[in-house]
Amino acid sequence: MNYEALSGESILLLGKTRALNSEEFDTLLKLHKITRVGSYSEDVALIIEGRMMNPYEQSESARLYEESQTPIVELSPFEEWLCRSIEPNRLLMSLKLSRNQERLVDFLQNPYITDELFFKLLKLYDWQNEGLFDNDTNRDVTASIIGRFYADLDRNHNVQYAMSGLAHLIERYGNPELINAIIELSPIANEIKNPKDRSLNGVLDAIALHPDTQESILRLLLEERAVLLAHREPLGLERELLALQNEEINSLLAQNATLSREGALQLESAYPQLIASKTLLDEDRFERLLEKYAANLAANPSLSPAMQQKLYSLNDDRVLGALASNPMTLSEILGHLFERGEFSDSLASNPSLSSDKLESLASSTDPEVLSALAANTATPIDTLYQLSLDRRFERAVKTNPTFGKHIQTHNIGWF
Repeated sequence: MNYEALSGESILLLGKTRALNSEEFDTLLKLHKITRVGSYSEDVALIIEGRMMNPYEQSESARLYEESQTPIVELSPFEEWLCRSIEPNRLLMSLKLSRNQERLVDFLQNPYITDELFFKLLKLYDWQNEGLFDNDTNRDVTASIIGRFYADLDRNHNVQYAMSGLAHLIERYGNPELINAIIELSPIANEIKNPKDRSLNGVLDAIALHPDTQESILRLLLEERAVLLAHREPLGLERELLALQNEEINSLLAQNATLSREGALQLESAYPQLIASKTLLDEDRFERLLEKYAANLAANPSLSPAMQQKLYSLNDDRVLGALASNPMTLSEILGHLFERGEFSDSLASNPSLSSDKLESLASSTDPEVLSALAANTATPIDTLYQLSLDRRFERAVKTNPTFGKHIQTHNIGWF
């Protein structure tokens, strides 16, 4: 409907407003030269069904449906249209001057304002030196952050009112702008400066691990969360983490697939096995480690085809077993290993093995082979069904993401 055509006309609202309070609603109506009346007359150009209509209003709505030719619409699209009329700079200035926190919270709970305006308004909120959920108003503001950006909120309303919900929001829907806004919330900012609230650990951990978190924020978290930062992929603050010269952190860095070539070279002598199996390989590193750490190299996902062929030619059982379980191993090599019939448990765990070969392995009597098949996301569904009938492998099948997705897609539930 073209609401712009209502300029100079009257409207009737049955029930209450939702996204806007009554005063804000009327103020925006005036901008469009629209008058709100209290009862129906022939001059009314539009009837709006709001929330919480009382019995009289419900009866009046039913009557007008039958007797009136005046259009009747729901409240939400009309409020959304009105909210597009909000002038951000004027609103921000008004709220700064008035310091009206109640009005501010109303706008923070308004789903129709832009994200840009929402983030600006959020900076004006006074948390009163209390936590994100420590009082009703703080709870409502925190819930508005989660509710605005949590895409599938309808499936889990309670996520808005739990600290774990904020952490999950960052993990699943985090982006630089949202993460920056959350890190600037005074309860979060104060916790970084003076750690004492353990309930915020999950939120800060999620920020530390998120790939979109800016390095300036990571530096704020370095002192308390260096171990977590060493897990990040892509890795940030590599120099700073290496400079700590901490054995635990260096061990984690040596296992990080996004560690730079320079960083890997720095750690190679102390952690050769980890560097061989986890970090990005180049020809020099491969040749340097080949003699002593061939089996570790065979597990590295960055192996080039030439490197794989060289390792395969060694004809070493440990090396071949590692190649058999490496998802990046060439299908040609996997085929040769399958024909040998010696590495069935490793092959059964490899999601890159062809479905026909995985099905063939299901005839094995080796519980290790069958257990690996039950957990392999590439194992055909029919095979997983058969394995689920065996109590030894039932749990592995039911926690297999491929099987879980199949169950949800076909809406047949667990059995």
